[in-house]
Amino acid sequence: MSDLFEGQTMTEGFQLISGGAAYTLTLGFDADIVEVYNLTDWTATAGGIPLSLWFKDQTTAAYSYKHQVIDSAAGASFNFVQGTTNGFTTANTSGGVTEYRTAITGVTQADPCVVTAVAHGMATGWEVRITDLGAEMPTARGMDDLNNNRYSITVLTADTFSLQDVITGEDIDSSAYTAYVEGGSVIGISRTQALSSAFEYDPITYKMTLGTDVIGGDGDVIFVKAIKLGQVTNLGDIG
Repeated sequence: MSDLFEGQTMTEGFQLISGGAAYTLTLGFDADIVEVYNLTDWTATAGGIPLSLWFKDQTTAAYSYKHQVIDSAAGASFNFVQGTTNGFTTANTSGGVTEYRTAITGVTQADPCVVTAVAHGMATGWEVRITDLGAEMPTARGMDDLNNNRYSITVLTADTFSLQDVITGEDIDSSAYTAYVEGGSVIGISRTQALSSAFEYDPITYKMTLGTDVIGGDGDVIFVKAIKLGQVTNLGDIG
């Protein structure tokens, strides 16, 4: 299952017997809430943790929100506590679509105009847009003539490329342009690909590590519920 169902609520469940050590689950989506039920501790004596909770953007890495049994009557009384070690930790692998937006660190007054953008990751023939330059920024950044325009590029090094007109293919002569000062961004807006190469999409793999503070002891019966909410509305401070 991929995380493509924007606006829909999704749930996923896992049942396992704990080995007593941290365990990493692979989820089918980017969860907003993860609930871990320790069914063995549900009727445990004092100190058992029958329920542990994680909330996206609210739970610090390795932390957890827990219900902890405080007496032998089990379900009759609980503490609500926050664990600060060995709790939940997101372990997502990188992937998805690369944005191809890179900071500019230099632009020459030359023919052709050469742009420096460290580790730009672009290729000859791509079309790019130059932004965040010119006198309209909070402080003048120079190269007003390039700002918000599209260009084709010829890659010179891993950190530099020259600019060409997207229609004629002629080199851009920036000799008379306002000198570059600082800042600016380059965005890849169209990309070319060799016909012999297959298109590949690198999906994000969503993972959650359940630390020893929430996975229970060896042999404990564990049920995990992951929830992806259709929408989360931040109402801010309503006081």
